[in-house]
Amino acid sequence: MRKNNNFSYFPEYTWAVLLFMVGVLFFVYGFNNILFLRPQGIHQWRQCDCLSFALNYYNHDATFFHPAIQYLGKDGTGKTASGFPGLYFIIAKIWKITGYHEFTYRIIILLIAFSGLFALTKTVEDILKDSLIAVFVAMILFTSTIFVYYSNNFLMNVPALSMALVALYFFYKFYQTGKNRNLYLSVLFFTIGGLLKITALMGFVAILGIFALEWILKIKFGHGGYLFKHPRKQIVPFLVVILFVASWYFYAAHYNANHNSGIFLIGILPIWKIGRPHIQEIIHYVRVLWLNSYHSEWMQVISVLLLAVLILYYKKVHKFLGVFTFFLTIGFFIFLVLFFQVFAHHDYYLTNQLILMISIFTSFFYLLKTHCNKIFKSLIFRFLLLILLVYNVKICANNIHNRYHVKWENPHLMTTITLEHITPCLRSLGIKRTDPMLVEQDGSFDISLYLMDQKGYTTFGGKFKDSTEIHQAIIHRNLKYLLVTDSNLLKKDYLKPFLYDQIGKYKNNYIFKLK
Repeated sequence: MRKNNNFSYFPEYTWAVLLFMVGVLFFVYGFNNILFLRPQGIHQWRQCDCLSFALNYYNHDATFFHPAIQYLGKDGTGKTASGFPGLYFIIAKIWKITGYHEFTYRIIILLIAFSGLFALTKTVEDILKDSLIAVFVAMILFTSTIFVYYSNNFLMNVPALSMALVALYFFYKFYQTGKNRNLYLSVLFFTIGGLLKITALMGFVAILGIFALEWILKIKFGHGGYLFKHPRKQIVPFLVVILFVASWYFYAAHYNANHNSGIFLIGILPIWKIGRPHIQEIIHYVRVLWLNSYHSEWMQVISVLLLAVLILYYKKVHKFLGVFTFFLTIGFFIFLVLFFQVFAHHDYYLTNQLILMISIFTSFFYLLKTHCNKIFKSLIFRFLLLILLVYNVKICANNIHNRYHVKWENPHLMTTITLEHITPCLRSLGIKRTDPMLVEQDGSFDISLYLMDQKGYTTFGGKFKDSTEIHQAIIHRNLKYLLVTDSNLLKKDYLKPFLYDQIGKYKNNYIFKLK
C-alpha cells in the first residue's frame, strides 16, 4: 500500500485519470466524427499541402530526400520542401499496409499528441508531487483551440510540440538523476521536434541558456550543485541538435532554390519589414479572428497575471523553473517580432509557444505549494480550478464546432466539397493523375489538386489569368487539361480560346482538353 497521505498524488494511476479525461473530451470535441472528414475548415490549404507530401511518397512520385506536392510549380516537378518529411514518409509507408485513408493520418497525429499530454502530465507530477494538478496542467493544453484543432489534423505543429514535451520529460529525469542517458534521450526528441518545426526548440533554447549560465557565470541550477557537471562533454548533444536541425533547413532552402522556392516559408517575416498601417491591420485580424483560438481570453489574462506574480516573487520561485520561464518569455516576444507578418492569417504558428503558458502555470503552482501550501491543497482552490477547466472546455468545444460547421470558417462547405468525389470521373475520361491540369479558380497550391489526386497548376498568386500564359503552359509545361469550377468563369474572355473541347462535367465542374 502507498504510505503517502497525499490523496491527490497517485502516480501509478495517473495514466488512467488522464486517459479518462482525454476520452471524455474526445467526444465533447466531436473527434469521433472529425476523424473521418476530408481536409477542411480553417487552413484547409495547409492541410492539403501536408497530405500532398504524404500522397506523393505513397504513389512513388517522390523519394525521401526529394519531397514533392501536387502543385507542379515553376519547374514542373512539384519538388519542394518545408519541415523534415520523416512523418509524411512514415505515414505513406503505413498507407502501403492499410491502404490510403486520411483517418489513419489523423489517428497517428492524435496518438503523438496524446503522448505529449502524457509526458507533460508525468513531468508536472514529478515536479509538484500532485497528480490532480498535473492532469489540470495537461488539460490547460488540451483546451487550447489551436492545440485541439491541429491534434486531429494534418499539420506538423502539434507533433513537433508533443516531441518537445517528451524531450522535457526526459530532461527533468536528467535534472533528478544526473544520468546522461536521460539527457541524450531529451536531445533526441528535441531533434525530432525541431526537424518537424523549428519553433518546437523554444524549450531547448531555454535549457541551452541555463547551460550557458552554469558554464560561463557559474550559477548552479542542480540539487545543491551544478546541473551540468561535465559541461565540455555535455555540450556535445546540444551541438548535435543544432547541427541536425540546421542541416535540414539549409538543405531544404537549397532544394527549393533549385526547384520551387516561395511555396513554403523557410526564413522569417519580421515586423520591421512592414509599415504601421499593415501592423495595425495584423493586430486587428488577431483580435477579431485568432485571439480566442490560442486560449480562452480568461486563460490569457490569468497567464499574464501569474507571470507578473512570478516576476514579483522571483526570489521565491523554483530557480530552474523561474529561469526556464524567463527564457521562454523572452523567446516568445522575439518570436512575435521575427514572424509578425504571419499572424494575420495563420493561427498555428503559435502552437509551439503554448509551452510558455504551461511553464507559467507549473512555476506558479510550485511557488504556491512551497509558500502557501494550505491554499494549494484546499478544496476551494481546486474547485475553482475545476470551474476554470469546464469553462475552457466549453469555449474550446464551441470553437472547434464553428471551425467545421460555420461556412466562413469552413469554405469547403461551399466550394471544394464537389471535388471530393471527382477522381473516378477524371479517370473514366482517360485523365491520368500525372497529366498536368489547370484548375480555375483555386487560389491555393494544393486544395483542388490534392482532393482530385491530380498533378497540375492553380491560379495561386493571380497566375493563369491571361490566355497567353495558359497558351505558354500548354507548349512549355505540357499542360493537358483545364478544369473550371464555376460556370460564370466560362464567360471570361481569357478562357474562351480553351473551351472548345469539353470532355466532361461533374456537378459544377467543367473539364476541357487542351490542344
